[in-house]
Amino acid sequence: MNENNEMNRAGAFADGEATAVFAPLDMSAFATPAFEEGGRSASRRRKRHAVWPWILLAVVVVLGAFVGGGIWFFQSHALPGVTLWGHSVTGSSYERVVSRIDAAVDDATVTVSYDGKTAKVSLKDLGLSVDSESIARQVMDAKRDEAWWQRYAFWNTADITVEPANAKAAVSDTLSQKLSIDEVKATDASLRLNEDGTGFDVVSGQQGQGADPAPVAKAAIAAVETLGSAPAKTVTVELKAIDPSVTDDIAAKAKATLDGLANKPVDIKIGDHTIATLGAQALAASTRIDANENGKLADNETRNGYVVFDADKLQKYYDDSVKPNLQSGREDREVIVNGVGEELKVLKEGHDGVTVAAGADSSVGADAVQAFAKGGGSVTVEGTVDPMKTKSTKRTVVIDLSDHTVTAYENGKAIMKFNAGIGRGNDPTTGECTGELCTPTYCDPNTYDNCTENGDFKIWLKYQSQNMSGNLTLSDGSNETWDAKNVGFVNYFSKTGCAIHRVATQTAMNNSQLVKGGGLWSHGCVGIGWDVAQQFYEWALMGTTVHVQA
Repeated sequence: MNENNEMNRAGAFADGEATAVFAPLDMSAFATPAFEEGGRSASRRRKRHAVWPWILLAVVVVLGAFVGGGIWFFQSHALPGVTLWGHSVTGSSYERVVSRIDAAVDDATVTVSYDGKTAKVSLKDLGLSVDSESIARQVMDAKRDEAWWQRYAFWNTADITVEPANAKAAVSDTLSQKLSIDEVKATDASLRLNEDGTGFDVVSGQQGQGADPAPVAKAAIAAVETLGSAPAKTVTVELKAIDPSVTDDIAAKAKATLDGLANKPVDIKIGDHTIATLGAQALAASTRIDANENGKLADNETRNGYVVFDADKLQKYYDDSVKPNLQSGREDREVIVNGVGEELKVLKEGHDGVTVAAGADSSVGADAVQAFAKGGGSVTVEGTVDPMKTKSTKRTVVIDLSDHTVTAYENGKAIMKFNAGIGRGNDPTTGECTGELCTPTYCDPNTYDNCTENGDFKIWLKYQSQNMSGNLTLSDGSNETWDAKNVGFVNYFSKTGCAIHRVATQTAMNNSQLVKGGGLWSHGCVGIGWDVAQQFYEWALMGTTVHVQA
C-alpha cells in the first residue's frame, strides 16, 4: 500500500513506468559574479546603462516644456528684444505696456516760465493726447512676421519709435491762461462741401499771436518717451505768431482723403442690391480734422490720416437723412433715350421697394466708418428688395430728303411729321446731293455745305434764336452770301452747320405751305413751319439721334 501511495505521488506514464518529480533548481545560488576590469560587476553596468535613456528623456521633456511654455507665454507678451523708445518691454503684457505709457503721460508735466511767472503744464493742457493702446498694439506686433528662430532671439531687436503725439498740434489756450498772457487765438483751417455737394473745399486758417506751445509740447513728449525714468525739462515760453493746429496743408491733406472717399462712396446693401449710398454729405456730417494724428480716439471713432470718423454721427446721418427715404413700395424709373440708348432726360428717378429687417441697420454707422477708414467698401443689412425697373422712351428723328419731311418717332412710332425745305444742292426728287457745290464727304467744321448730308447724327447744339450768315465761292469765282436774322428754334445735328430750324422767311410760313419744300431751299439746313418749329424744338432734346436719308 505504501509503495502504491508513493507511485501515486510521483506520477506515472502511460506505460506504467514511475518517474520521480524534482523541484526546480535555482542556478543563481551557484553562480559566481563576473567582474569587469576595476572590479565592477556586469549586472551593475547593465543597470546603469538602462538609467541613462530615462535621464535623457527627462531632460528633453523639461526642455520641451520650457520652450513650449516660453512660446505660449510670448503669444500674449512682447517678444524678446522688443523695446519702446529704447526701453526694454520684453515679456510685458499688452495691459502692462498701456499702463506704463498712460503713467508716463500723467507724469509728463512741464514747468514753464514767462516774465517771472511759472506754472505746471501737462499734455492735456496743450490739447494733446497719446493713443497708448495703438502704441501697445505695435509693441505686441513687433517681430511677429519674422522667422520663428528670429522671433524669439533676444539679440534680434526691434525698437518702437512711433511719436507719442505731434508737438505741432499743441494749442496755447491753457498755457497762456496759466501764465497770464493775452493772446490772439489762431483759427484752424477747415473743410466745407463744394457747391455741388460732391467734394470738399479748404477754408484757410489764420495765424494768432501768443505763447508758443511747441517747445513745451516737445519737452512733455520727450518725458513720455523716457517712460517715467526722467522728468521733463523746464521751458521758458516765448511770444510769437502762432500757426493754427490745423494748418492749410493739413486741411488740404484731409481734403484729399475725403475727396477720394467721396469718389468711392460706401454702399448700403441688402444682398446684391444697393439701397443707399453714403458719400460726401455723409462724410461732412460725421468727420473732423485732427492735427494730432497719433491722438487718442473715443470708442466710437476711427482714423484715416488726419481725418477722424465718428460712428455715432454717421449713424445719426443715416437715421435722419437716408432711412426716411427708403420706401417699401417700388416705383419704376422713367427715362428718355436716343436711338443708341443714351439717356437724354430722366422723367422719374424711381426707387426700389426696400424693407429693412427690424434692428438690422442699427450698426450702419459703425460698419460704414470702418469701411471709410479702409478706403471704401460696402455695408450689408438684412431685409428684402423689390428692384425697380427702367422704362425707356426712345426718341429719334428721320429726315427724308426725297419726301421733304421731318418725322419724329417715339419707340418706333411716328408721333409728329412735318413738311420741310432742304439743301439747295439736293435733287428735289431723289434727294441726292448734286451740283458743283456738293461735297459727298464730311466737310471742315468751319465750312458750310450746300447740301443736307446723308448719315446718322445727334443734336449737339440748340438756340432759340440765331442770326445765320455764310459765304460760298462758286466755280466761276463769284461768291454766294446769305444773312438771315432771328432764325428761330435751331437744332444743329451736323458739325458742318446743318440744322433743323424754323424756315428762314421774313414772314410766317406754316407747315401746310411747305409741301415738297414749298419752293424753299437752304444752304444745307432743314426748314420747318413756323407753327410747328417750337413744338419740335422742345421735343428734340440735346443728343437726340437724327437719321438723314435720300
